[in-house]
Amino acid sequence: MSEQQRRSTFSAYTGTSDVPMDFAPVRADARHAAAEVPAEKRSGGGLRLVLLGMILFGAGAIAIHQYRGVVADYAALLADRMPVLNLPDINRPVINREINTVRLDSPLHRLTGQEVRTLLAKYTESGFLGVDVQDLRDELEQNPWVAHATVRRVWPDVLVVSIREQQPIARWGEASLLNETGEVFTPPLRGPESALPALAGPDGSEALVLSQYEFFAETLAPLDMRLALVSLSQRGSWTIEVEDGPVLRLGRDDVEARLNRLVSVYRSGLQDHLADARTIDLRYGNGFSVSRNTVAADAVARR
Repeated sequence: MSEQQRRSTFSAYTGTSDVPMDFAPVRADARHAAAEVPAEKRSGGGLRLVLLGMILFGAGAIAIHQYRGVVADYAALLADRMPVLNLPDINRPVINREINTVRLDSPLHRLTGQEVRTLLAKYTESGFLGVDVQDLRDELEQNPWVAHATVRRVWPDVLVVSIREQQPIARWGEASLLNETGEVFTPPLRGPESALPALAGPDGSEALVLSQYEFFAETLAPLDMRLALVSLSQRGSWTIEVEDGPVLRLGRDDVEARLNRLVSVYRSGLQDHLADARTIDLRYGNGFSVSRNTVAADAVARR
């Protein structure tokens, strides 16, 4: 045997070269050891597999029972959207009952019941478990008359809806309204809003105009003057329109002092003299001018 051939053989256990290894005795010993394992030990592994299978089967059955309503709803929705699949009709299981009652926890004053029912219709079709209360809440709040909404389920077939409506306190511009915090919203007008005072001003001035309106209204209330319009021009000049009364031009500076000057004049006994005023221009350092309804141009200065 050549040197190269002798080096091609080795012992798998001793590492000694030139010793061919016969694996037949090793396999025989392995079969003999397996035969000596007690039957109880050999069957223990199979029993554990059976128990594991039963546990997995039970868990799966519970999950299917718990969520079968939702699965059925999604399968039915898929069948409606993809008729080409030709899926069979799937009956909703008893656990996912139809929604039979929608209860409103708050009275509606400006939002109509029909608007709420129309919106709810598409959500109630998916049943008690299938209805997405968060999506329903979000869509309710997209209505400009809704300031905040909550939706919750009550077992077994009830939806409870609570809606807090916007509370307008003034009109803003041509078609919008202001709520009590000075936020602008533009809902479909219902009619009563036409009696609200009108405010106007540049974009972003809503809170300022509302604050000044409240001051003007409080200052003029003792004179029985109700405000129909308060406007702020782009240049920062204030104008007040009084219901069935004059237009007050206040200008940009010393607005509060100028208005207090007018109140002082009224209280000094000149209210009858100013009763027929069409415009009162207060943009003077220490007086004002009056334009009357009966005379085209009549100016009065007071110091």
